[in-house]
Amino acid sequence: MHKCPTCKVPLHGYEEVCPSCGTKQHIRKSYKSFGGVPQAPGINPVPIVVIVIGLIIVGVVSMQGSWIGQVMRRGEVQEDPLSKITYLQARDIIESKITEGLAAVNAKGKFSWTSGGAPSDKTQDKPLELNVETSLQDKEQRRQIIDPVKDYMAPAKIPTLTMNDKKSGAQWTYSVQLPTNTEQSSDSMPTEGQQ
Repeated sequence: MHKCPTCKVPLHGYEEVCPSCGTKQHIRKSYKSFGGVPQAPGINPVPIVVIVIGLIIVGVVSMQGSWIGQVMRRGEVQEDPLSKITYLQARDIIESKITEGLAAVNAKGKFSWTSGGAPSDKTQDKPLELNVETSLQDKEQRRQIIDPVKDYMAPAKIPTLTMNDKKSGAQWTYSVQLPTNTEQSSDSMPTEGQQ
């Protein structure tokens, strides 16, 4: 409470004009909102922040099992290096790797390219069979010679690779399913057969 400066009548502090003399009064700050429009209560942001963080955590955890999570974990897709080589390059690689493998076991080989049983030129852009004539000290040496070239058979358009061992009289045939235009060569797996 305070008194009116003019007539000294006790006032409560919220009167704008003195009821006794009519002098304009200075209202205290604490009383300005008393008679005015009440202020809206403030919003507590803590529950909203907690809910948003909780939803983000639930979303990240649930995405781990979905295709989005699998894409995120997979990282960058590595391109198959064999998809960039031509059939001629693959055929040259096969010949050179077989020659290296034969040289490592002190053997020599003779290569013959055929198409449907008839002799053919290895530069033709069509599926060709490769026959390798050799003499090995041990039949198991064929694995170290042929295994490094199996992945190149499909890009080289070689559905069948046959290795004949003159010394043991054995013949090994390796086959691969050539991809069609819609399939990729990485889906082809060589198989081995012995006659």
